[in-house]
Amino acid sequence: MYIYETKPPSSHFGRAERSTRLRPAQRNPYYLDRVISGFLGRGENNNTYAWANEGLGQLKTDELSKKLTHLSFLPHFVEVNGKDVALTPGAMDPGIYDGPEKYKIAPRLQDCLKTVMVMEKGKFRHIKVALVDLTKNVMQPEFAASFDHKEPLFAASVPKIAPMLAAYQLRHDLRVALKQKPVKTLDDLFGLVRQHWADTQRDPKGKATPFARGVSLWGKLVLEHGNKIPLAGPKVPQLDSVFAKVPAGRALTIAFMSTGENKADLKNIIVGFNEPSKAREELRRAQRKGDASSVKKAKQRTEEAERKFPVFKKKLDALGFLERMRVMVGGRVPASNYATSTVVRDVGFPYIASTLLQSGLYDTNRNGGLWLGADYCHRRNSWRGPLGGGFVQNATTGSLAAFMTLLVQNRLVSAPASAEMRMLMKKEPNPTHPGIVSWFKEGLKQLPNKGSLKTVLSKLGVAEERIDDCTYIEREVHDGKGGKKTLRYVAVGLRAKNEDLLKELILNLDKCILANNGLTPALGGHPRLVEFQQIFRGYE
Repeated sequence: MYIYETKPPSSHFGRAERSTRLRPAQRNPYYLDRVISGFLGRGENNNTYAWANEGLGQLKTDELSKKLTHLSFLPHFVEVNGKDVALTPGAMDPGIYDGPEKYKIAPRLQDCLKTVMVMEKGKFRHIKVALVDLTKNVMQPEFAASFDHKEPLFAASVPKIAPMLAAYQLRHDLRVALKQKPVKTLDDLFGLVRQHWADTQRDPKGKATPFARGVSLWGKLVLEHGNKIPLAGPKVPQLDSVFAKVPAGRALTIAFMSTGENKADLKNIIVGFNEPSKAREELRRAQRKGDASSVKKAKQRTEEAERKFPVFKKKLDALGFLERMRVMVGGRVPASNYATSTVVRDVGFPYIASTLLQSGLYDTNRNGGLWLGADYCHRRNSWRGPLGGGFVQNATTGSLAAFMTLLVQNRLVSAPASAEMRMLMKKEPNPTHPGIVSWFKEGLKQLPNKGSLKTVLSKLGVAEERIDDCTYIEREVHDGKGGKKTLRYVAVGLRAKNEDLLKELILNLDKCILANNGLTPALGGHPRLVEFQQIFRGYE
């Protein structure tokens, strides 16, 4: 169900997996904020980057495309305590990092997770797991993980959260630019930021500055083992496609382009777009069975679906940027894959990479992290794998735990942006767009009252007969004192062999969260079985 293939299918809406393994580099200890502060040209006591420093430019998209040739750090901002400051890894520490390389392990939670990972002859051991308990204080997370939480993995559709994040980062950066350099029209604003992006390509004087293991900065250019990184595929943000036009005479606002389709409208487009794929699968099943009548019906269905397909593709292409993001994150493939390709086209690989690097969500010091260098649809639009080696659709469980923790803390880009991204990732019932299953959610629904779930945010991935789930969960349990308590936690499980294992895993992870908060499994609705009491004895 919702299989995402790593080899190109007959349809051109598939994707090609490409792995890039890079040689290891020497470790370079560094002061993250200090390095980036100097790089952005701001003093240690000044946390803003002045867009107005270099004047108003009128650079057009095609002109910028010629100038933007190598990966560079673009000017990004994040809201911290109500102020816009430069985006740096230091500003984006979710509270689960222990220095520049390690993750901060919560001993009690880690001990419980270890017990889960070896239970029943280690049936969960192949799954890469991270767990973050936010129950006591969302700003003071407790982290636990399997030993391979820093291993780079092909993460199927999970890295679609990267272009989502970059899109909100782009919107925020333009809003900051507008505050710092008031202009009369969007064209003037777009020209200004394009000029600043082009200026990142200048060859600076002096030596490169270490940034991370194997990565350094030469001015604003990113160097990999001392070499500039060529760009390919979609390079330049298509600002006119991403942002809504502002009628003459009105105050300038920066908002995503929206065509206003509701959930039912989007479902109709997605179903029509996906119908040929489903019809062909039905035809293959009928042919394997050798039932002539079923084959005939399946052929008719396939022909009808393919005849109507151009209409639904045209409708998907005509959607506003906001609606296409909803289809992308909703996850119903192949429509989700195609929508992702349009979002990547409109945001561009450089903006995605610059956002991930400067936020620390991709950090070679932590052996990599979240990365996207392909568009899920067109082989020719793939760029490259991550700087430290890995896959074009890459993640580690640690980086996904950091992403989800920051999202819940309202610290991805800004509080309003975080809230909007949570709505995109919200599982049903979702008022704006159709989505797909979360196997962690389905596992918890086996508990009484369907787990008493309050909120589930999730991004699912399926490929190579393996399944991924990256989830934030809120659910209500008994507190043992006659009242209720809300559990809040992030659970990441990557490369599980099947959905049943993920459903079973989350039930055991949930018991660890209960135990970490002084609650018994029974208070969380888990059955009173002797084996459960034995496994979790000492954690209650």
